[in-house]
Amino acid sequence: MKYLPRIVLSILLVATFLVATPLAFAQGDQPVPKTATSADAVKVDLLFVGAHPDDESTAMATLTRYVLDGGARAAVITATRGEGGGNAIGRELGPSLGILRDYEERQSLGMLGIDQLYHLDEIDWAYTTSATATELAWGYEDPLGKLVRYVRVLKPEVMITMNPSPRGHGHHQYAAKLATEAFFLAGDPAAFPEQLEEEFIEPWQPKKLYYALAYGAAGLSPSITIPTNEFSPSRFATYAELVSVALGQYRSQGFSATLPPSGWRLNPESFTLAASILPMPEAESSLLEGIKTGVDHAPAGIELELTPSTFYVSQGAEMTLDIELRNNSDIDLSGVSLSLSAPEGWTVSEASAPVDVPVGGSASQTFTVSVPADANVTEMQTLTGRFDASDPDGAPSYASGRTLVQVTPPVAVELKPIEAVQIFREWTQRNNVQHLIRLVPAEIAVGAGETDAIPVMLNNRSDADHDVTVSLSLSSPDITLDTPEQTVTVPAGETVTADFMATVPADMAQGQFDVTVNATYDDYDLTDVGVVQVVPSITAPAMATAPAIDGDLSEYAGLESYAIPHTNIWEGETTDEADLTGSFSVAYDDQFLYVAVDVVDDTVVSNIAPNDVKGHWRSDSVEITVDPAGAGVSENTLTTFKTGIFPFDTEGNVQAERDADANQGVISVTAPDMQVASSRTDQGYALEVAIPWNAVPGEVAAGDTIGFNILIYDCDKADAALGENCNEARTAWSAWDSIQGLPRLWGHLTLAE
Repeated sequence: MKYLPRIVLSILLVATFLVATPLAFAQGDQPVPKTATSADAVKVDLLFVGAHPDDESTAMATLTRYVLDGGARAAVITATRGEGGGNAIGRELGPSLGILRDYEERQSLGMLGIDQLYHLDEIDWAYTTSATATELAWGYEDPLGKLVRYVRVLKPEVMITMNPSPRGHGHHQYAAKLATEAFFLAGDPAAFPEQLEEEFIEPWQPKKLYYALAYGAAGLSPSITIPTNEFSPSRFATYAELVSVALGQYRSQGFSATLPPSGWRLNPESFTLAASILPMPEAESSLLEGIKTGVDHAPAGIELELTPSTFYVSQGAEMTLDIELRNNSDIDLSGVSLSLSAPEGWTVSEASAPVDVPVGGSASQTFTVSVPADANVTEMQTLTGRFDASDPDGAPSYASGRTLVQVTPPVAVELKPIEAVQIFREWTQRNNVQHLIRLVPAEIAVGAGETDAIPVMLNNRSDADHDVTVSLSLSSPDITLDTPEQTVTVPAGETVTADFMATVPADMAQGQFDVTVNATYDDYDLTDVGVVQVVPSITAPAMATAPAIDGDLSEYAGLESYAIPHTNIWEGETTDEADLTGSFSVAYDDQFLYVAVDVVDDTVVSNIAPNDVKGHWRSDSVEITVDPAGAGVSENTLTTFKTGIFPFDTEGNVQAERDADANQGVISVTAPDMQVASSRTDQGYALEVAIPWNAVPGEVAAGDTIGFNILIYDCDKADAALGENCNEARTAWSAWDSIQGLPRLWGHLTLAE
């Protein structure tokens, strides 16, 4: 048999189609051509919002499951392009690195069927643990408005973001805060009305908001956990394998496509439901549950929203709760009745009278809830709203939704939270996510050899004064209290702080210890828990004669030397003392803070060019931090001085920069009076630094105690490429997770009088 040429065969097929097409419609009306809309182009089911390229890895296997095998569409928004990070495959940094990271992210997402990636065009400016500092750098109205616009145009049914609580990277926290606010504002025509008036877009209310718990999950429990080790039927590979290969595209971040996947990539992905306008099943099985299939016996498109009048309600008090049902399904509902149930012993007003709610209609009811005088105050309590109705066939239709409230005794007790937690709590109250309010336990830092207050807050929400007996206990017998118990009068409607003075031994090593507070009055016995964190403390003597800054540390021989052992690790791994050990001495005069650092390092790496003095954490370096506001005072590093010093560049010269404070850049510009010198030693290198007080924000005087720390970064890759991010281990004098961004936990330095 002879085969027809391919072009001839194609022509015949086209001709056959042209002949057959009219006949196909001969027996009926010809369909009306469909007109394309913007939603056909860009509408998605799932929208992930993160801060940097690769943040979507917290939900990547789940997105892959829904897109490749569930028929869903997904988009990713990152606030930045990751231009503030390191580069493992080239020398591009800053905006140029952002171009590379953007390419990697598009490649990675494309491999998983996600073809929509957008950015808020914010700057990846530095590592910080503070959402407040991130807001100062990015602003508020501009990124929030951009995100609201994206939500209105992309019309996601479900939004996913990161954990907004004060844990981990501040960029992650702030991106999650913006996403949370955008979730509520995108459907509000009063929010950013110029978008509606000038751009002709419509409000859009997503149905559910989830927090991915892979980063900074402390305090949140998952609503749903989705495995990654199951097979994708369309790809005959596990979702963990697909994600591992896709993440291998992030080569500038040091990722590789490792198979089989290992470590965290095999962990199930967990999500907590932060907000929903849909009915909620007892246990969720899908992030898209209720979107297309409905919940329980409710059709898809039913919205059931519960709005309590208050999150905090006192024992014996009353509150109201509004329930609204919106019928956006495709069937009419008849005999709709709304009801509310509460914990045993609570009383709730009766269910609403039945009404018919056609498609597009709504029904609402305000319920009065009476809280018993002995209601549980130790845990949040659940209120459950429900609707009951009949569908057009007479079959029952019903579903429930839930909300949380916190019952309070007349006087509540808690250890005073740190500033970041207080800021976060205020944000949760403004944005209707108060159930996140107790994510982080109280933390109180005290310097070794110092006496400081452990503050206990007593909040009286009643209309009567109360005398409260407060007692405090610590898991460490070495930390002593001035008194273990005191009785405090708390006036009606006021908050009183009771301070317990704790003294830490001078020779106590840094560490964390449990603290428990008990409050008793009337028939109440209340408890709260937190931790005391002991940080190192030293005194810097005043120098009568300024040392010569020449890399020779002999002038400091008469001063105290403080060790940074290789075990003071806060990131990465060290092997032994020869791998990475440090010691330092410190002194001051009215012009400078003098720091001498001796580093033992068996592989000194010098892969940073003289014109590439930035990102000191990429290679061997020493970071010195100063918080002039006082020991543990600053909430973030923008009110501090931070310098990173490369002992040797590729030409053998010392180089220094300022990083992650409010005046970043090379010291010739940001601290021109700063002096720094280095020298090689038999076991590593030595640094000598004079930090000018005129470059340190704020005023510092003799007798002051300030925040201070020394951090050492180690590469150990002798053949590191020029500019390569080869950092492998990080130690510090005061060593805690993310210590570079936590002034609260830097060591304490007192300037001797």
